[in-house]
Amino acid sequence: MEAVLLTCAKGFHLLFEYNEDLDKQPIIPSLIYDPSALVRQQLFTTLGNLLCEWSPRDRYEHGEKILPVILSGAFDELPAVESTCQSALTRVADICVHDLHDAEILKEIPTDASVRKTIGKFIKVKDDKS
Repeated sequence: MEAVLLTCAKGFHLLFEYNEDLDKQPIIPSLIYDPSALVRQQLFTTLGNLLCEWSPRDRYEHGEKILPVILSGAFDELPAVESTCQSALTRVADICVHDLHDAEILKEIPTDASVRKTIGKFIKVKDDKS
């Protein structure tokens, strides 16, 4: 699945939708609660990889669906799964900082990793109405 989605994110939204014709539950939401820690860990790793490898357009188009899933894993009952999610979120934060720099919203990339993780809190986007 990851290799296909890395090539084209076009059908990604279907993994979150209920299929009435086949009476199938959405795939990704059901994997969040899979009893196997390895399945959950792979889900969060794959979603983190997609966010990091996709183009900025795909990253921000699908980020609103993916980030809540990864955040839910940050509170998993198993420390290994929590750690996987924290790692994925850190990588995504680094990629997003680079996106902001490439878009010339940030003049320079902070060298301190803790600043990179929280930089989005401090960026004020110019309002078109002002």
